Amino acid sequence: MLAPLLPPHALSFDLFTLCGLTGSVEGAVENLRTRTAVRLSAEVAYADALAPLPRWIRHIAEADREYIDLLGVAVSRAHRAIVAPYWPQIQARLNAERAGHGRALLNFGVEHMLANLHPAVRWRPPVLEVPSPCEADRHLGGRGIVVIPSVFCRPLPIPVLDYSAGEDEPPEAWLFVPAAGVPDASPSPLTDPVADGRALATLLGRTRAAVLRAVAAGPVTTSGLARRVGVSISAASQHAGVLREAGLIATQRVGKAVLHTTTTTGETLLAGGAFDGTTGSPGDPPTPI
Repeated sequence: MLAPLLPPHALSFDLFTLCGLTGSVEGAVENLRTRTAVRLSAEVAYADALAPLPRWIRHIAEADREYIDLLGVAVSRAHRAIVAPYWPQIQARLNAERAGHGRALLNFGVEHMLANLHPAVRWRPPVLEVPSPCEADRHLGGRGIVVIPSVFCRPLPIPVLDYSAGEDEPPEAWLFVPAAGVPDASPSPLTDPVADGRALATLLGRTRAAVLRAVAAGPVTTSGLARRVGVSISAASQHAGVLREAGLIATQRVGKAVLHTTTTTGETLLAGGAFDGTTGSPGDPPTPI
C-alpha cells in the first residue's frame, strides 16, 4: 500500500509530515488519523501533481476513516518490518549525533551549531541556506526550526515545511540532516542486540553499562542520570567518574550543575552493540536539544 505513495529516489506523498513529530509509531498513526480532510486533500493534490498516485488515494483525500485506518496499519507493519529489526543500531547512531549537536550548542552557541550542521548547509545570518530542488525563500515568522538527525536522508539534508497550522500561519520548519558515519550498506539484522548488550554489561558491569547508555540518550546532570538509571545520586556520580576516567564520557560544569555527555569513544562502544540490560530505563526518550 505504501510503495506507490513513496517511490524510490523521488518526492511524492508527504507521509512524514502527516504522521508528525512523535516518539513512537503508535503516535505517528494517531497523528495521521486526526488530520483533517482539508489537510489530506491538499497533500494528495500536491503529490498527484508530482507523480501519478493510485486511484484509491481519493479516499484518503476525503478523510475516509476506513482507508486512513488501512494506511495506518500499513505504516505500523512497514515500521515493524524495515525499521524495528535495526532500531538498536539506529538509536545508538542518532543518540551520538544528538549528543554531538548538543555539545556544539552548549560549548559554542547556536550560530556555530547551525554553521556546522552539514557541508551543504550555510549559515549567513539571519538566513540558513539549504539545498533544495526548488529555489525559494521561506520566512518562518519567528517559529524557529527543528533539526532532526536521520539515517534515512542521504546524501543531502532535506528541508520540510509543515503548514498544518494553516496557510495563514508561519509554517513549522524541520531540517532532516544526514547522520554522520552511517555506512552505505544497511546494518545486518542477524546481529543479536541482547547478546551484544550482555557483552557490554560483562565488560563494564550491568549498572555501569546502563549509566553509559543513559548518558548517550542526551546530555544529563548527575541527578538526572540517577533518575534515568534508577540509582542514588552518589552511585551515579561514582559510575560517571569511572566512565570519565576511561574516556567514555565527558563532564563539564554549567552554572551550578555538571553535565555529562558521551565521548566519541563511548559512542563507538555503544554503536558496536546496543545495551539491552534490565537496570534502569535506558530506553527512555532522549532529551531533545
